[in-house]
This record gives sequence, structure tokens and C-alpha cells, in this order.
Amino acid sequence: MKKFIILIIFILLFTSCSKKDLAPSQEKEAASIEKYELTFYDTFDTVISAVIYSDDEKKANEDLNYLAKRFRELNALFDRYKSYDGVINVKTINDNAGKKPVKVDDTLFNLIKTSKEDYIKISSKNNIAMGPIIDVWKAYSDKYIEGKTKEEVKKLMGNYLPDQKYLETLRKYTDINKIILDENNNTVYLEDPHMSLDLGSVAKGYATEIVGEELRTRGVKSALISAGGNVKLIGKPLDGRDKFSIGIQNPDLNDENQVFAALEATDISIVTSGDYQRFFDLDGKRYPHIIDPVTLRPSDNLKSTTVILKDSGLCDFISTAAFLSDEKDISKLAEKTDSKIIWIDNQMNIKYTPGAEKYIVKGD
Repeated sequence: MKKFIILIIFILLFTSCSKKDLAPSQEKEAASIEKYELTFYDTFDTVISAVIYSDDEKKANEDLNYLAKRFRELNALFDRYKSYDGVINVKTINDNAGKKPVKVDDTLFNLIKTSKEDYIKISSKNNIAMGPIIDVWKAYSDKYIEGKTKEEVKKLMGNYLPDQKYLETLRKYTDINKIILDENNNTVYLEDPHMSLDLGSVAKGYATEIVGEELRTRGVKSALISAGGNVKLIGKPLDGRDKFSIGIQNPDLNDENQVFAALEATDISIVTSGDYQRFFDLDGKRYPHIIDPVTLRPSDNLKSTTVILKDSGLCDFISTAAFLSDEKDISKLAEKTDSKIIWIDNQMNIKYTPGAEKYIVKGD
């Protein structure tokens, strides 16, 4: 059984040119610019890394520290498993399901509101009310990830895998229309006591978008933020290159070449969902963390989907919906949202919607 895999997108550190290749004006600008980096591991169950290009070391480090602080604040706000002193978060909403509305801050309210709207307008395949189903699968996944055998899991849980009939009894608790939002009072109410929110398919992208735009407001001109599979680019790299270079993780974790495809882009977001991010293996089959709201089981439809669009939050929503879609529906998603989508199918073929090819670095 594979270990719990968190990293999704590799940030390629190769450069497309060196300073000696630059025009004199570019070389002068690049000579005054340094790259400042920060990596931390304690938010959103993934690795967060950021790079800022700047000629001001003090300001760059202040901005990186601000970034870390904001990611931790947003992680606490969107957390459904843990309570934090003085924070009304997703766990607070879930704990009060069927009891009373919970008054939340604007950031959390807007994420839930946007997720409901996107479910209706864009795709019903990404449902933030899937908490009860996700909890069941997580209980099994945790056991296998801990190293338990099939027999041990069956003894503890009653089955090797969740029983489909039992999952079907929980379907009625995943009705997104029973998330009641009161915009006048900023309250969220789950009508059924068995309901629970899970923002895992939208929270990282939403947080990355918030932090990125706040850095931009603080005067950051060039930066790359990576939160697992959520990458946000601010401007272009100020080291002389015209574009940032991003690598899409190879879904085959045993392949020596862990970069399946290279992308180049500036001032945009690139978000990937894949079956190699969080998963467990059983009898040679991979069970990823992304649950299909139709089958109520982990999806084996594709290996990964990558969405390119300005807004990281919307990218995150679309990438999960695309992962649960067939080729026809992926094309519709791209048209509906004006996004570019790249996906890797189960035969390890790379495919993409019109316009995405301009971001893909062609091999020799």
C-alpha cells in the first residue's frame, strides 16, 4: 500500500534563460532582484511553498511571513475537524447541524455561498455537502494508510470497504439545498442534524486566491504560491525569464520521471486534482480521496485534471468537477467557465481543451 501522497504539482526550478542571455536592460534589472522562499507544512494538510522576487529583502520576508500567517488563519476558518479559540469555523457549523444557524465571518460565508452557486451554475459534481460520505471513506482510508491489513480493517469496520447499501442511506444527508444561508445575518444553517460540510474541494484554492491577491495589494509584483496542487502566479519572474515554469506530477509514482508535462505561464492560476494526491491501495486498485457524488465511491475516471484560469478558487472547484467528468463534460466545463483544462486519462494519455496547448511546453 502506498503512503499518503500530498504533493501534486512540482514547481520546476529550471530556467528558460540565464542572466548572460539577457539584453543589457534586462540584465541590469535581473541583477538587482533576489528570490526569497518559504515552505511550511502545518496548514490544509499539505505543503505550502512560496517564492517572491524582489529587490527589497526586508519587505519580501515580511510578505512571506504575512502569507504564512494568513494561510494559518484561513486553515483554522475552513477546518471541519478541529476547534480553535475564538474562531467560528466549519466545525462549528457542523456541530450545530439541525440545531441552530451559526453566524460566521464574511470569508467563510462567501466561500459557502460561492460553492453553492457554482454547484448550480457550473457543475453538480462538486458538492460541499458530501461530508457524511467523505467521513465514511476517510475512516477506511485512515486504517489502510496506518498499515492495517484487509483482515484487520474488516475486523474493525465490518467490511474491507464501505458497504454500498449503507452509503446509500447517507445520500439524503448530502442535499446542498439544505444548506440555508441568511445574507442579512451572515448565518449558515444545516437543516438536518446528520449533515456536515466538507470544503476540501474548494478551500485551498479559495485560500490561495485570497492570499495571492492580498500580496498583490501589499505591492508584490512577482510571486509563485503553491498549496499542494493549487498554484497562483503573480506577474512574471523578475529573474529575466518571461514566464514561470510549472510541472504537472506524473500519476505513475514509480516512474523515474516525476514530471509528466511542463507548463509555462504568467499571472494566472493552475490547479490540479489527481488520484495520486491522497489515496490508499487495496488489491492492486487505487482508491483516491475524491468521491463521486453519483456513485458515492472514489472516482477512477481519470488520473488527473489541471485547470488554468485567473481565479484559483474557481480553478479548484472546476478541477474536482472535471476529475469526476467524462471528456464531453470536461469540454462543456471549459466552455462554460472560459477555462483551459488538461487531463491525463487512465491510459496515461494527455489531452486538453482548445487553448490549453499554448501553456504546454513542447518536447524536443
